[in-house]
Amino acid sequence: MNHSANAQRTILLVDDDLAIRETTSDLLMLAGATVFTAASGQEAMKLLTNQSVDLIVTDLVMPNGDGNWLVTQVRASTSNCKTPIIMLSAHTTQRHVDTGLKLGVDIYLFKPFDPAALISTVEKFLQAPQGG
Repeated sequence: MNHSANAQRTILLVDDDLAIRETTSDLLMLAGATVFTAASGQEAMKLLTNQSVDLIVTDLVMPNGDGNWLVTQVRASTSNCKTPIIMLSAHTTQRHVDTGLKLGVDIYLFKPFDPAALISTVEKFLQAPQGG
């Protein structure tokens, strides 16, 4: 299979808020990515058993596996451990940021986020050479 530099990149977006999930998904598709969505960490991990992605964008506070739980699971998995993770959260204290970074979050962005800033951050990760 030929993977060109412009191959369609995939993003897993995880947020329990349907409106945020839909608008953020639309935004990420504008960046040229294929977007898979999940409403919880557990739902995201189920999806990741059958689907590899280039980037994970996750909320922090969710039922059934919050963002920190998801990051821990992803970092412990053999197939997804190197997948970049962006945490999007309304929790803006240094303690929340430090915890996320310690668990393996690559970038911590605050809600409400600037759409242009999210797109530019996502594009940086998607343009980076892929490991594997």
